[in-house]
This record gives sequence, structure tokens and C-alpha cells, in this order.
Amino acid sequence: MTVIKPKRTIFLRVFWVFAFLVLAITLFFAFMVIPMQKTALRQIMYAQAETVSKSIVQATSDAIISKDYGFIVEHNVEVLKNNAGIYYLIVSPKQGDKIFVNQKNWHLLAELDSNTAALQGEKISFVITDREQYKNVYHFVYPIRFSSIDWGWLHIGFSTADYDKYIHDMYYKIIYIISASLVMILVVGFFFARWISDPVSTISQLATQVAAGDLTVRSTIARNDEIGVLSDSFNKMVDSLMLSNQALEHYNQELEREVGTRTRELADLNADLDKRIKEEVAKSKTQEALLIHQSRSAAMGEMIGAIAHQWRQPLNALGLVQQNLQLRFKLGKLDESFMVSSMEKSDRLIHKMSTTIDDFRNFFKPNKHIEPFNAYHVIQTTAELLDAQLKRHNIVLTINCPDDLMINGLEGEFSQVILNLINNAKDILLERRPLRPAIDIGVNKTSDQTTRIVVKDNAGGIPEAIFDKIYDPYFTTKDQGKGTGIGLYMSKIIIENNMMGSLQAFNDADGANFVIELQDRPIVKTKPLI
Repeated sequence: MTVIKPKRTIFLRVFWVFAFLVLAITLFFAFMVIPMQKTALRQIMYAQAETVSKSIVQATSDAIISKDYGFIVEHNVEVLKNNAGIYYLIVSPKQGDKIFVNQKNWHLLAELDSNTAALQGEKISFVITDREQYKNVYHFVYPIRFSSIDWGWLHIGFSTADYDKYIHDMYYKIIYIISASLVMILVVGFFFARWISDPVSTISQLATQVAAGDLTVRSTIARNDEIGVLSDSFNKMVDSLMLSNQALEHYNQELEREVGTRTRELADLNADLDKRIKEEVAKSKTQEALLIHQSRSAAMGEMIGAIAHQWRQPLNALGLVQQNLQLRFKLGKLDESFMVSSMEKSDRLIHKMSTTIDDFRNFFKPNKHIEPFNAYHVIQTTAELLDAQLKRHNIVLTINCPDDLMINGLEGEFSQVILNLINNAKDILLERRPLRPAIDIGVNKTSDQTTRIVVKDNAGGIPEAIFDKIYDPYFTTKDQGKGTGIGLYMSKIIIENNMMGSLQAFNDADGANFVIELQDRPIVKTKPLI
């Protein structure tokens, strides 16, 4: 068993805490005494001044009433001789001259100085420093009153030398007390800190050795207090750890034998498992090829459905152009200008149908070109595809977009999204038939360089029951044959996956609002496919 000599590690902290507490308490009580003593001394001086003032007023009352200045001076000179602590006396009647008497002479004053005159009116006492030729004066004012009549005031200037001496002596005594406290702190604090810190430091060092693996150490501290209980508990803990260590060593030996057995079993299992893994990998490759084929088939089906959805409106518009041409021809109003306009519109519709095939053919390709395009031009051109149908049903389409607002993105796919949203708004307006059907498209640039496009109608809004389903593929509220249910689904994929934006919807008091938000994207030039 190893016995370790206790090492002081917290001695200084215990010592300084003890010293600080004792010194703080000593200073607190010492300086609490000072204001109390000052107050007591002032009360004594006040009582002394009041006694002297009453004596003078009673002795000179008749002389003050009869203005016998000789008696007043003679009496006050005698008072000053018998009281060396009084610097001066001032008898200040309400009318007439004031009498000033000190230890050397006396004289009459026509008026008092403003500071002294301001004290008259009630019993007032306070210390005035550097008054005339005196250093420190306790100035006391006492009213002269006979038969409930105020005749004037008596001013007495007392010396504060005794007061100052007492205060100075009190400070010296406090310094002596603090010095004695410091000596006591050094002596008592030293032994107190040792008494506290030595056993704690010893047990701390022993615990460090136990943590390092030495279970032979024991504490030799024997005390009848909490430290002694801690020492006994420490020794019991080490004994328990030693027993646990022995049990652990035995368990490790058993575990090593078990691990050896399991290792051999795992080796046999791994040989069989490797064979199974190769078989499963082969099956997985076969299933993966099948999934790829199914995925391509599904994508082709979605693309065909989207093309059919996008072609429906241009075909309807093209049919209306042909009907207008036929009607004009029958009425004999088919002129060259109308013919040229109709042919141009037909060319645009046919071109749109052709570009729709190209756009959807490249829809799932990752190498699409991001190019700047004019937002107003694209929206206006797209809206013209539905112009005839909108006018036919008296639907007013309004576009609020700056002429020079540019967007970096995929022009063709953005046009398809706008076409889908306008077409959906048109269909719901035809279904619900509001009094003045209208579609508003607003485009603006926000402060964080985000382009915000809002397509709004006044058809009453999207029912809450289907709000969470409107982006699901093949979900539609239209009659069979009138809708495929992939318009909003494809629009959301285009905006969020291909243009890295967002498409959201909400209702307001008039109807549904579809909001597209697109962040400014850098133009990435890609190499053409060979």
C-alpha cells in the first residue's frame, strides 16, 4: 500500500477567501461607526450651543429691549472669557445696529453679510469653513423671543477643534483595528486554510492516482467530521474498484474465448454471404435495367400528354382563323390586309406547335441553355395564342409588365407555363361565368433581384378541399375529355426543377392567384451536342 503525503493545492484560495471575508467585515463595522460618531458629536455641540444661547438671551433680555449696548457687550465679553471654545457672538436685533463681540474686541455692524443674514428665522446649526479669519466654525443661530415677540437673533460661532481632534483620533483607532485584523488574518487564516485544504488536497491526489490505475493507494486521514467520512468512503470505493477490476479481468478472458469462437463462425458465414451478394447484385442490375425502361416509358407518356395539352389551344385558335377566313369570303369582305393578318397568325400558331414539340423533346435533358429573354414579349406572344378564344367569351386579359424587364432562363418552357396558367384561368371563368370575367398578369422586380409573376382571375378561387391536389399529375376537375390534369403538374416541374424558381397559389377575395418567383441566374454557356 502506497501512502502519499498530502499536497496543498487549494491552500491559497481558502486563505484569500477567509482573509477577504474577515477584512471586509472589519472594514464594514469600522466605517459604520464613523457617521454614527459624527452625528453624536454634532448633537452634543448642538445641545451645548443651545444651552449657552438660552443663558445669554435670559441674562441680556432687558438690555436688548432697552438697547443697553454696554451691558450686552460686557456680559458677552465675560462669556467669551469663560468659554475659550467660542470664537465670536453676534447680537442681531430686528431694528438698530448689530453687536459683534470676539475674544479680542467688539464693534457695531450696520448690516450682516448675506450668508449670515440668510440663517435668521429659526434654529439653524451647521459648520461653516474658513469664516473670516477663523479656520472652522460651528455657526449656531438662536431666536431672541420675549412675551411671544421676536426681538432678533443671537449668532454664536463655536470652535470645531475638539470635534476635529476626536474625528482624527477615531480614524487612527480604526487604522489600529484594521492593522490588528490583518495580523489576525495572517495567523488564523494560515492555520484555517491548512486545516481545510490539506485533507482535500490529499484525497484529490489519491483520486488522481486511482484514475491512472493504481488501486493500492489508501487515505490515512482520521478525523471526526465530514472530511473523515469522505476519507473512509474513498477507501471503500477503492476496495470496490479492486474487486470490480478482478471480475473484469476474468470476464475479459471469457470474452476472448467467445470472440475466437464467433470469429471462426463469421469466417464460414462470410464465405457463404459473398456468394449470395454476387447473386443479389446480378438480380439488382436486372431490376435496375427494367426500372430505367419503365421510367423512360413513363416520361414518354407524360411528354405525349403534355404535347396534346399544349396543342389543343393552338389547334382551336387555328380553327377559328379558318372560320373567320371562310366567313369573310362568304360575305365578300376578304381583303388582302385581313388575309395577310390571318396567315401571319396561322404561321405563329403552327410555329408554336412546332416549337412545343422541340421544347418537350428537350424537357428532360439537363444541358438546356439559360438565355436572357424579354418577359413582356414572351407573355404578350403567348397570350396572343388564346386571343380569339378570350375575345369570343368576353374575357379581358390585362398585362402589367415593364417593357424592358429581362429574365435569364428557358424562354420556351416559361412560355408553356404562362400558356397553362392563362388556359386554366380561361376554363374556370367559362365554367363559373362571373359578371365581368378578367385575367390579370402582373410582373415586377423585387428588392432582392427576384422576378415575381402573378396570374390572377376573378372566378372565385380554388376550393379548399382540392387545394393540396392541384399539382398532382392527372388530377383535374374538368369533364372527361376536356382536361388531362398535367398542366399545373408540368408547370411546377418547369419552374421549380428547370428554372430553379417557385410556383405557389393562394385565393383572395376575387379568385385564384398563381405566383411565380424566379431568382436571377447566371448565363451558363454550354457546348453544343454533337
